[in-house]
Amino acid sequence: MFKRVCVLLALLFAQQAWAGANDVMVDKVWMRESVPGQTSATVQMNLSVTKATRLLSVSSPVATSGEIQGVVMRRGKMQTSAVDSMNLKAHTTIIFGERGVYLTLVGLKVPLNVGEKVPVKLLMEIGGKQQSLEVSAEVKALDLSYQHYNDPTVKDHR
Repeated sequence: MFKRVCVLLALLFAQQAWAGANDVMVDKVWMRESVPGQTSATVQMNLSVTKATRLLSVSSPVATSGEIQGVVMRRGKMQTSAVDSMNLKAHTTIIFGERGVYLTLVGLKVPLNVGEKVPVKLLMEIGGKQQSLEVSAEVKALDLSYQHYNDPTVKDHR
């Protein structure tokens, strides 16, 4: 009996340790190339979490700072505002760059050129512990078309 209890406890602790490495998954990380004079850029990505998580910040060496931004309707106008952190429920996926939620790098220090990889660091709090995750965002060509919207009523007017 004592042996079974020890094995069960060992499995329980092993499961918790193993789950920590798989709490966050990031994919489809990219950015658009910048144009002369551009001072900020958004990072597009899918962020999936298995445990309740709080996104604390975003940063990159190519920018002076990073912001978590949300777009809200105020007095009939769409306005962007930065937030200090963002709570993510367990077992959810947030698509940054869509649905009014953005990660923005502010104060670009260098131009973003097609094909480059931009390091991006996410600081999160999972289970009361801070954890940082570094990802690489591919810089894609600036698309001057409206066809990238998934709305069939939007037409390309070039």
